[in-house]
Amino acid sequence: MRVGEGAIKHITLSNGQVAHLHRLQPGRVIPGQDREDLFPREAPLAPADARDRVYRHFLRLLDLHPRHKEELIRRGLSEGEIKRNGYKSIPEQVNPWIICKKLTRSGLDLAGIPGFYRAESKYGGSYWTFNSSPGYFIPLRDTKGRIQALQRRMDDKRNGKYMLFSGHSDRGGCSCGTPAHVARPGEVKDGRVWITEGQLKADIAAAYLSAVVIGAQGATSWKPVVPEVLELGAREIVIAYDRDQETNKEVARGKRMLAAELKKLGITVREAIWRARSKEEKGIDDALVAGLEIRVVGS
Repeated sequence: MRVGEGAIKHITLSNGQVAHLHRLQPGRVIPGQDREDLFPREAPLAPADARDRVYRHFLRLLDLHPRHKEELIRRGLSEGEIKRNGYKSIPEQVNPWIICKKLTRSGLDLAGIPGFYRAESKYGGSYWTFNSSPGYFIPLRDTKGRIQALQRRMDDKRNGKYMLFSGHSDRGGCSCGTPAHVARPGEVKDGRVWITEGQLKADIAAAYLSAVVIGAQGATSWKPVVPEVLELGAREIVIAYDRDQETNKEVARGKRMLAAELKKLGITVREAIWRARSKEEKGIDDALVAGLEIRVVGS
């Protein structure tokens, strides 16, 4: 109930009862009232088709800033691959609520779509919005090519280089979990499925290997990878985790657990190795761009 200031008027109803009439004034809310309506509880995750539809419309409303395009080219992607993968910059000149309004006016429901949440309006009520910290979006796809989530490559890396477009469950948003990303090249020439750490890394590796590459959220987030491997019907897997697995116990442990699970399912597991000349070449993507020899050995 919203109330204003001033005297309370009393009116007599037709049945003889006395009612109290409050004058309304925008922006005033009785404490404890309407909070559930203002910020509904976390919505259940929307189905994959619904997420794909919203994210595709959303990305079409955005552009890719020149500085982000230059960074992607520096990482080793061609302009054609950049366009095909659908990277877009987080808008800096347009308020996020304006973009959300365009989406909802197109008939799209943002409830259950990770990354979108409700903010309180100074005029009362709430509206859809999203975090617009500068960076660019990396679409994360499933085996059918549907965009199931978005990852953000942040310009300001003080709080992390990569962040999922997710959260705000206390404001009507929801989590996307830790989805794996299935990257596909323009043409598949290698029938094996490769697995690496990182979604952008998977896109780059797929372009150079001409193979399907699954990007895990991290070495320890291997469980979401397994359903994607099974959905692809892969019989041979090449694990291409970062070379710091030789000194990083968590990376090494994640690789062992993933390999053990795949072997239990009857899948042949191999490993990609290379000799890094510097710490900048510890990842499969940088090794491929640098032209290093990649050897596949038994796991």
